[in-house]
Amino acid sequence: SARRAWPRRLCGSVRSLCSASLPPHKVVPMPRLAPTMTTGKVHQWNIGIGDAISPYDLVFQVSITGPELLGNDATEKQADAVVVMEIECIEDGFLAKILAPVGADAGPDQPIAVICEDPDDVAAFANYVPSIKKVPSGQFLWQAYLVSGLEATSCSNS
Repeated sequence: SARRAWPRRLCGSVRSLCSASLPPHKVVPMPRLAPTMTTGKVHQWNIGIGDAISPYDLVFQVSITGPELLGNDATEKQADAVVVMEIECIEDGFLAKILAPVGADAGPDQPIAVICEDPDDVAAFANYVPSIKKVPSGQFLWQAYLVSGLEATSCSNS
């Protein structure tokens, strides 16, 4: 099936996502999995640099502690839990750069990766350093699913 092209006007209107010297791209943030979350750890990347990303692909996993997810409502048992959430991407493109490798901590909305629309553009991001500290909310769509750590099976999204 044909890939949908990203609107070029996005790069002109949202400087934090695209630089004029780089091909069209989107910065992937650390998902904000709960209002009380202050940090998450990249638990696993399911894809590598240059791999295609399609909507509904499970791209990476994030681990957080029970209190990060549940706040002060965490029970004693939940407070000791490490919760692993699998992040489904609603965007399409190609993974161009991993900014937060496995084991790295990042706060909600901090850049952790870059995706571009054309596989031939991946190499342009080899030395990419984000110019933003936080990705504006609503700029990258995702869905999270519980992998392990709590008994619930519901999902969270942003």
